[in-house]
Amino acid sequence: MRRVLLRGEPFLEPLPEGFLYHGLSVFTTLRAERGQVLWLEEHLHRLRRHASVLGLPYPGDGVFLEDLEALKGAFPHEPCLRLRFTVGEGVWLSEARPFAPLPLAAYREGVRVHLTPYRVHPDLARLKTGNYLPYRLALREAQGQGALEGLLRDAEGYVVDGSRTSPLLYREGVLYLLEGGLEGITREKVAEAARELGFRVERVRLRPEALRGHLLLAGSGVGLLPVGPPPGEVLPLVQAFLPACYTE
Repeated sequence: MRRVLLRGEPFLEPLPEGFLYHGLSVFTTLRAERGQVLWLEEHLHRLRRHASVLGLPYPGDGVFLEDLEALKGAFPHEPCLRLRFTVGEGVWLSEARPFAPLPLAAYREGVRVHLTPYRVHPDLARLKTGNYLPYRLALREAQGQGALEGLLRDAEGYVVDGSRTSPLLYREGVLYLLEGGLEGITREKVAEAARELGFRVERVRLRPEALRGHLLLAGSGVGLLPVGPPPGEVLPLVQAFLPACYTE
């Protein structure tokens, strides 16, 4: 079940995929746990900045905060929600649905990723825009190969992003943030937590052959997800970002 508000009013018709993924828009996805939205201020700040870059009129944080309360009220018994705020040309959209976490085994045993041939936009890669087709195609190809996530490269062949997550690499006490893709909010929170746990954090650009170590995937939909079984020293970091829905 999904609830959608268009300019603050209920919208019942199915949303055309073109509006969500192939149009002139910016968006952000969030997770709410027990009524509290994770890093709401950071998400709204990024949405506002990215709208400004594309010249889209931002309707103000207040409209999204009002929508948020209405959407949470529509799901009074759901411990976790997946939210999305979108800004288009003269329009804004807010939506929510119950959040269904991955099986706990995915965090203990890890998941698979697939390196796809798709590349991020050379000008828009850092922005979370509706110009989303390469990411959709990368996800489709990855799923066709039995993988949870598809990795994308830039024009120079560096691995810079995932179709739905931000990739990181752990190796010998260092957490590497793969630069060149979306400004991932969850990824930055993971980096902060990693420093507090004593890891060194570095920002790098890496080609596929240099991805030696243990890949991790960060995103609002997964928290921090290991690719393959995580090494023991990384488990506290994975645990710190485990969706709270599991403890209900």
